[in-house]
Amino acid sequence: MRPHDDDKKNINLDNEEKNRNDPSEHKEHPIDETLTDHDIELNEEGTNEEESYIDENIPPEEPPLEYFLNDEPDDEKTTKKKKKMKRWQKIGIIFVSFLLVIQGATALFQYLRPEVIDFLATSYELSQNEEVQEWRESVVTMQVEGEGQSSRGTGFFVNEDGLLATNRHVIENAFQVIATLHDGSAYRGEVVMESEDHDFALVQLETDVPVESLPIATDESFDTGTNLTIIGNPLTFTGIANEGEIIETGTPTLISAPTYSGNSGSPAINDDGEVIGIIYATRSHDDGRVGLMIPSYEWIEDVNEQK
Repeated sequence: MRPHDDDKKNINLDNEEKNRNDPSEHKEHPIDETLTDHDIELNEEGTNEEESYIDENIPPEEPPLEYFLNDEPDDEKTTKKKKKMKRWQKIGIIFVSFLLVIQGATALFQYLRPEVIDFLATSYELSQNEEVQEWRESVVTMQVEGEGQSSRGTGFFVNEDGLLATNRHVIENAFQVIATLHDGSAYRGEVVMESEDHDFALVQLETDVPVESLPIATDESFDTGTNLTIIGNPLTFTGIANEGEIIETGTPTLISAPTYSGNSGSPAINDDGEVIGIIYATRSHDDGRVGLMIPSYEWIEDVNEQK
């Protein structure tokens, strides 16, 4: 190796050692924080892309209700139509209210009639009698569902096996017969016998009910003036007891005890506790409103055949 070359190599090594030991050579260059317009543009574009990405993952908000409403004003024709509809609605409300008032007034008038007040007072007095209380337990309310209508009447037990007597017109065309007892219990019944001639019917309860029956009189003649107690369900009442007497014998037999809608099928009981007839109608008479009764001798055979 030539001396010149060795000297040059030594100089280079000395310079490298000097540079390593000189701290000024290891200073970090300051960062130019000045951004160009191009950098800003890139930064904004990047931000927008990030924001749009986040928006895609957030479910959209439901539009307000006002968005679906038609803010367009109604034309004159539509406005008149709406006013007309409101007017008819008011008329309908007034009409229905009027009918309800009339119905209520009619019912109130019906209950406040002197004769109704009289039979309610009489029923209260008779109900204090122990015999009448026992008879009432054998009388039921007949609720009948027919073709497009329902009716209400009275029936009574004629044997211990749940056989009830009532009027034929009470259960006519019935597809369901319900008998409600004095204690509020109700039982389904089946019509087992009908007599159009005597307006008489028998209904057999589908469930055995431990209720005592009313004995039926076997006499074929009754005297005028015979005292009677009628137990039935007139108007909207139940278990109403009333009293009267026979004023005209025969078929039908006229009795002085007033009867009303719902009394059909009520037993007429003499002082011996025997049923001597069944109420089926009412009519005006010289003595006022009277009840019509079918004597027991006209239908007792029908009962015996079912026992």
